[in-house]
Amino acid sequence: MSVMKLIYDTTLNSPDLFYASKFNAPDPIIFFEFRTKKYLVLNDLEYDRALNESGVDKVLRLNDFINKNGKNSIENIINKIIKKMNPSEILVPYNFPSYIFQKIPKRIKKVVFDSNVFYKKRLIKTELEISNIKSVMRDTEKVMKEIVNIIKYSKVRNNNLIHNGKTLTSEFLINYCQRELLKYSLVCPDCIIASGADSSQPHNHGSGPIKHSTPIVIDIFPKSLVTGYYGDITRTFCKGSPSKELNNMYRAVLKGQKIGLKFLRSGVNGKSIHSKIEEEFNRLEFPTSYINNRASGFIHSTGHGLGLEIHEPPRISKNSEILKNNNVVTVEPGLYYPKIGGIRIEDTVVVKKTGIQNLTKFPKFFKL
Repeated sequence: MSVMKLIYDTTLNSPDLFYASKFNAPDPIIFFEFRTKKYLVLNDLEYDRALNESGVDKVLRLNDFINKNGKNSIENIINKIIKKMNPSEILVPYNFPSYIFQKIPKRIKKVVFDSNVFYKKRLIKTELEISNIKSVMRDTEKVMKEIVNIIKYSKVRNNNLIHNGKTLTSEFLINYCQRELLKYSLVCPDCIIASGADSSQPHNHGSGPIKHSTPIVIDIFPKSLVTGYYGDITRTFCKGSPSKELNNMYRAVLKGQKIGLKFLRSGVNGKSIHSKIEEEFNRLEFPTSYINNRASGFIHSTGHGLGLEIHEPPRISKNSEILKNNNVVTVEPGLYYPKIGGIRIEDTVVVKKTGIQNLTKFPKFFKL
């Protein structure tokens, strides 16, 4: 059986396409893999660039598959490619355009891949990929340090932080974060800098004044514009005097993260790690509950894989999933209570046979 793997997409939308082709394309392009060789089919605009930049075995000209009779829809072009290669089966990713899929000749067996990761081998990182992620982490931590210093040296007025004579806000810090990241060719349009009540919602980006003596969650997860790889780090701080309950909550999350980092290794089921952390939170009297349809406590997974996507398999959660050597994952337990706020601490690590390689160096402390 001769199987053709076929992708029609942009590299921005398809990490698998970028992984397989090593070519950045802002517009949809045709990629296929057949008999162990990889191909790109490109117009004249991209052809020469792909010859120099791509990692495929052969770059084909789109013009060679265009009919002079004017029937040059993408469906017809792809079917001409299929006719030339003559596979017995076509394998496409789960998000392959249905209007093209329906036009593939009936004589060919068509299979839709049953996962959102078409090239599963990209979940096992090479040393180069690990180095790319590590580089993102180092630069991200530089920006994290700058943000922390702004908060640390701010004044306090009416329970709000004051920076350069103005009320310090989440919006200011988020904009500052994004500008500083760009200096390192990193982008993070959705970074989180949330204080007070906002911190009790894990994905609340934060808005308004940064509050004194409340938790300030800073979660930065940028993508490199150079390599395409992500990094991810979260720290929680408090400028001022946190309550005893808030201090205990921070120590509980820090202890929970230490458990995750301790037991993480290849061959371990992520579910068991998540359960250990949840049990520890319960023991420390920080339970998870649902009151008036609102969840509080440990309300998200312990971690997720990352690489060319910010969220990719494997997950460390309530679902069973065996971790593998050289998976890159986050370890980010958190606790969230509307009346107290939220605490999250996150490292990005490489899973190894004997434990982890922690790619995160930024220190963990609470009070500023």
